Amino acid sequence: MPKAVTRQRDILTAMLQVVELEPALRWFELGCSLGRNAGDELSDIDCGVGVADEGWPDALDLGARLAVCGGPISDSMRQAFPGRDRTDGWHLFTLYTDGAQLSLVLMPSTWRTGLPPGSVALYDADGRLATPMRPAAADVDAATLREWAALGWIALGDLAKYLDRGSLWEAYARLQEARADVFKLWAAGSKIDFPGYGLTSLLDTPGESVPTEFDATVADLDATDLRRAALACADLLTDATQRVAPMLRDGGMATPEGLPAWVFRRLRP
Repeated sequence: MPKAVTRQRDILTAMLQVVELEPALRWFELGCSLGRNAGDELSDIDCGVGVADEGWPDALDLGARLAVCGGPISDSMRQAFPGRDRTDGWHLFTLYTDGAQLSLVLMPSTWRTGLPPGSVALYDADGRLATPMRPAAADVDAATLREWAALGWIALGDLAKYLDRGSLWEAYARLQEARADVFKLWAAGSKIDFPGYGLTSLLDTPGESVPTEFDATVADLDATDLRRAALACADLLTDATQRVAPMLRDGGMATPEGLPAWVFRRLRP
């Protein structure tokens, strides 16, 4: 790892020492920017650890042991996420007093059947990370593409409604939601992994960037400017949908037609 991520490297090294000595911890995976060797001094540590099935009742205690490897802790959070067989996994967030951040996912080790794109295996006692694995979220099907497009148009339609009501904050919020759906479609059209992460996936892919046309979708908290930005977003949503039109057709899905026409009627003076 480069010198810029020395702090993160030190935390990972200390965690690895615990993992290697604890029989209940079966694998250790590093992902996101550090996993792609694209991190900097501001990068948090996104990692996952597999806990032996028989040791799963002690998962939170094991996670706490790993978290303290980073030194004095300022604050923390634990969050359950749906797993398998009525068992939840855990996401443990830790903020250290120097500002370093750890985002640690714990799951039963048998849940993992390979190594996803953009991740590296730091420890793999049972060979579960030895084979490349492409999770479902790395791709997108036609039904989901159409859903993103429809949700984007619905958000812009709501924006027009809120402008008519004079509720600028609600209109502003819906503009953000519509733009997020456009980013998802844009990422899918660019054949980027994990398009559901939208802007994040776009910026995390080497050689990709946000097209300058997106600048016009940024608005002040002003009715006239929000309408202008919404129209710019509608134009980009049209373009983004056309970029994935072949994928929609291949999946037996049609591009939305009634929604765009309705939104443009509502937004144009």
